[in-house]
Amino acid sequence: MATVFCAVWHKQPNKIELLRSHWENLKAQSIPVEACYIFDNGDEAPDWLDAPWHSFDEPLTIYEAWSAATALARTKYIMNLNMDDRLATNAVQALVSTAEATQSVLVGGEWLINFDESHLEQSFTVDDLWNTCFSVEWPPKAKPGLRLGSGTGERGTYGPATLWSLEQVGQWYPSYFGNQTPIKSIGDAIFWQVLAQKKRKFTRIPMVIGRYYSDQKSQAEFRPHQDNEFLREHGISTVSFANFVTSGDFSKWPGAACETAAVDALDLNSIERASEELAGQFRTMGLGPHTAPRAAT
Repeated sequence: MATVFCAVWHKQPNKIELLRSHWENLKAQSIPVEACYIFDNGDEAPDWLDAPWHSFDEPLTIYEAWSAATALARTKYIMNLNMDDRLATNAVQALVSTAEATQSVLVGGEWLINFDESHLEQSFTVDDLWNTCFSVEWPPKAKPGLRLGSGTGERGTYGPATLWSLEQVGQWYPSYFGNQTPIKSIGDAIFWQVLAQKKRKFTRIPMVIGRYYSDQKSQAEFRPHQDNEFLREHGISTVSFANFVTSGDFSKWPGAACETAAVDALDLNSIERASEELAGQFRTMGLGPHTAPRAAT
């Protein structure tokens, strides 16, 4: 019923060790989940990984990898889970149950922030917020029981990992700005904006569903980027990396050639059209005008 995917970035330190405990975390879920691991730069899964995986010959951005997962998944729901974050054993069940009960397109929950790797192999269940606290500081500073604020709405985000309806959203995730520059840091925020513009229903669970690892030295959200500038100047491209994966035609992939993708030639679904509408709104407001994947055998 739900796919949980993860980008296994080729430059990720200790990626094999992280992958092992990540896979154990998914296998421990209280309902069966379909895993989907996306490798890049020609990396392949270790022999012991008995989960679906796909490898691309070229380096991918995190959002290209996420977009590839949406193209490859075949379940009703889909969810991302970063290599260094971990879910409560009944988290996916809680998210799916909430989505079904509320008819929500996207569901997020609360996360405790970890500043070391002690959470990677912990087993825990969804919990209340009584022993947690919130701080507006960003980047966050270490404090016992510090929560992210995504499930409570205090931070305005929906989490480092959310579950959404693949059936309703379609095989799409924002990958590029209007000038075909790859999105590097704010893809999830853009994704939520696109869905909000379509008046899709979101639900937050004010319960701790996972552990979020915070490290300013290694994580994408803390690396220098020009995403906000490119968003203001160029809006969002309707072209997603998923388009290249589903078609099998990578000739117009910005990562493979300088040629700009022909947006008008694509048969866009409703969410993709929404991203173009959102890009137009940003401009109106003065904010700005290879090979196919190798799968496990």
